[in-house]
Amino acid sequence: MAASSKEPFTAKIEGLSHDGRGIARVEGKVWFIEGALPGETVKVKPIRGKRKYSLGIAEQILENSPDRVDPRCSAFGVCGGCVLQHLSYPQQLAFKKATVVETLRGFAVEPPTEIMEINSDPWSYRRRARLGVRFVPKKGGVLVGFRERHKSFVTPLMTCPVVHESVDRVLPKLPEFVARLSAPDRIPQIEVAAGENGTALVFRHLTALTDDDLSLLRRFEAEQGLVIYTQAKGPETVTPITGESVSDLSYTLKSSKVKVRFSATSFIQVNGEINERIVELIADWLRPGDQENVLDLFCGLGNFSLALAGRSNRVVGIEGDQVLVDQARINAKENNINNVTFEVRDLYGESLADWQPEYFSRVLVDPPRSGALDILNVLKIKMKPQGIAYVSCNPATFARDAAYLIGSGEYRLEKLAVADMFPHTSHIETCALFIRSD
Repeated sequence: MAASSKEPFTAKIEGLSHDGRGIARVEGKVWFIEGALPGETVKVKPIRGKRKYSLGIAEQILENSPDRVDPRCSAFGVCGGCVLQHLSYPQQLAFKKATVVETLRGFAVEPPTEIMEINSDPWSYRRRARLGVRFVPKKGGVLVGFRERHKSFVTPLMTCPVVHESVDRVLPKLPEFVARLSAPDRIPQIEVAAGENGTALVFRHLTALTDDDLSLLRRFEAEQGLVIYTQAKGPETVTPITGESVSDLSYTLKSSKVKVRFSATSFIQVNGEINERIVELIADWLRPGDQENVLDLFCGLGNFSLALAGRSNRVVGIEGDQVLVDQARINAKENNINNVTFEVRDLYGESLADWQPEYFSRVLVDPPRSGALDILNVLKIKMKPQGIAYVSCNPATFARDAAYLIGSGEYRLEKLAVADMFPHTSHIETCALFIRSD
């Protein structure tokens, strides 16, 4: 059957796309096929066609890849949380490394000969998550889980092999509990965060909770050994259900003996072990020493700054979010770290035009997915540091920024590492060290 029709057809899979779909070329057109792996022959069910490419799903695997494994999660293929559980873990790592190399070369950047790999146990790693909640009487009532792949529906989950064990334990109890609240159809999400000292659930609610609701939440908190918060509107409305001051969650960077406190809704890296190893790697790469000053851009709540302070003369962390900077300052004080300061500054666009930064010999840049092109321009023109460490969560913007840094010959890409922060997903974390050439 011709691939241009709406009927199923057979295709040979040639590779994987950046988001984990099989790639096939049929009658001159590129197809992205969910559930298919390189080397497989599959029966494809067309989903949607576009002018330059089409989308399909592997309806039947006619010839299996030797790298195919049985997914651990029964919701795999429906749930949007994971896209690679059907691929053996060593091959997941190989795929992510190859994606980074291919993306860099697409921007005419040649990676170093040796590329480090950073990985750990690929299960029960996720210490932050946002669970969707839907009240669907036709499907049995309240559904709690991650969004379906490419859809807004919620995949009901009674267990999840990638979330922290403290979250997985409570998952099957959430639907019945939410159903007991006065307006279960007005609870759109539950945010979860796990620290070394406890696990928090943040219940978002669109209508006011009744006294009975609050009583139920307090009882659930005590029975499950959790810390429960409610959230009526924005992040500023997050309130502990006890109505009392509760301790922040925390994690420890063991190598630097730093305890990092964070709130139930703060941004932290979801994979604690990988985060610690990246922090250690960056500190080793930069090697600031007692006489050197370090600038940490997009510093968040001090994850890198606090660890680097013990190896440096002075560290300055800059972040655009006042709430995160306030927490970073608290973390510095509680760890008795006196040689680090934190500032609030927008690190994008016109706000950088008048900034005249002091000189730092070593700089760390850890931007969001949009990358750091604006601030790299400032560093390259106004500061010219000897070393720039870059931690990226998006290979495309990282490759673009790497090309900018090395394009004039002022910097060279000295070291590169690919870290698996999100096993079984297509998310890729990249660490790089750029050294000034002159």
